[in-house]
Formats: sequence, structure tokens, C-alpha cells
Amino acid sequence: MAKSKVKKQPSHYPFLPFHLVRSAQLLSSLIVAAIMFYFIGQLKYDHFKIPWTFLLLLGVSLLTNIALTLTIVLYCCRALKPAFNVILNIALAVLWGLGFALLAWNMSGTLTHQCNTTNWGDESGVMVCRCYKALFTFALVGLVSTLSALVLDVVVRKRTTARGKYNVMEDIKLHDHGIVDPQTDDRPFEVAYPYSMRQPAPVSKAGYAVPEQQETYDTGYHSGYNH
Repeated sequence: MAKSKVKKQPSHYPFLPFHLVRSAQLLSSLIVAAIMFYFIGQLKYDHFKIPWTFLLLLGVSLLTNIALTLTIVLYCCRALKPAFNVILNIALAVLWGLGFALLAWNMSGTLTHQCNTTNWGDESGVMVCRCYKALFTFALVGLVSTLSALVLDVVVRKRTTARGKYNVMEDIKLHDHGIVDPQTDDRPFEVAYPYSMRQPAPVSKAGYAVPEQQETYDTGYHSGYNH
């Protein structure tokens, strides 16, 4: 007996925009997390207090990686629902926006400086300057890519909802009238035409019908009792 295979539901997301936005989210979150681990490690080694901005950016970058891992598993194994992804990206967008705003506020003076030994003293200072600017750049990429993912989720959710309402109304109309168009209905025959909806073949109630020629045909034989 052949085993029935459970097929994955088709994705509602367009392939290219979906993966481009997610790639930008992944790249930015990985780079921000790496820079944050480096800065926090150096600050702890020198016994400095760790700023809340660094902790927030580290947290949101790690949460972004976890969310991307979870959603790609759902995308590949089952089906990623736009409503679920909207909730995730709203939370991530709020955290990215808050972290980027704090970072821009604290780095307003650093961003206008050139990364050279005149402003930063030595090569270590120059490297720190470059890390700060890279952090600012990829924190901005993380915010923009998360907002783009949120917009994509909202658009896909609206299209899915509108398509579902249209299909339901069409099915109601067809069932009310007992009509199913075989040209537009791509469902299997057993689903589109269940036994309760199939029209039985017309059966003649008159039984065997005698041709008209047989009723008028004269065989030429007459019984003797009629004479």
C-alpha cells in the first residue's frame, strides 16, 4: 500500500523580495552582533561599564537571528503565515529603531570625525573609529531591512486575505447554484465534485421505447379469427 505524502503548502511570499530582505537582515544582525561582542569584551577586560545601547543592539541582533532561523524553518517545512511574521517584525523593528536612535545620539560627534591618528591617537583608536562607523552603518541596514520585511508582510497578508474572501464567495455562489466550472476549478475531481454534488445520469422512466417504424409496419399476416 503506497504511503501518502504530505506536501508543503505553497508560500504566499514572492521568492526574490522575500530572500533579499531576509539576507540583508541576516548580514546586518551578524555584523552588529560581532562588533558588540568585541566592544563588550574590551570594556569588560578594562573594567568599564557597558552602555545600555550596546546591550540593546546585541539583544536585538541575536533576536533577529533567532527569528530568521525560526521563520526559515517554517518556510521550508510547513508554511510561513504572514500574520505571524508581522508580529515578529513589528517587535524587531521597534527594538532596531530604539537601538539605532540611541546609537546615533551617542555617536553624533564620532561620525563627523575622520578615522586617523590625528583624531584617535594610534592605530587602535583608528580601528575603534572604523568599528563605530561600521556599527552605525549596519545598525541602519538592520532597521531598514526589518521595516522592509514588515512592509512585505503587510502586503502579502492583504493579498492573501483578499484572495481568501474572493474564493469563499465564489465557492458559495457555485454551490448555491449547483455549478462548478471545470475550466477554472483546479481541484481534484473527488474534491470539486463530491458524490453529494454529482448529478446522476438521466434514466428513462418509459422503459424500452419502440421505434415509430415498428408501430406502422404491416407484416401482411392477419389472423383467421378476424374473418
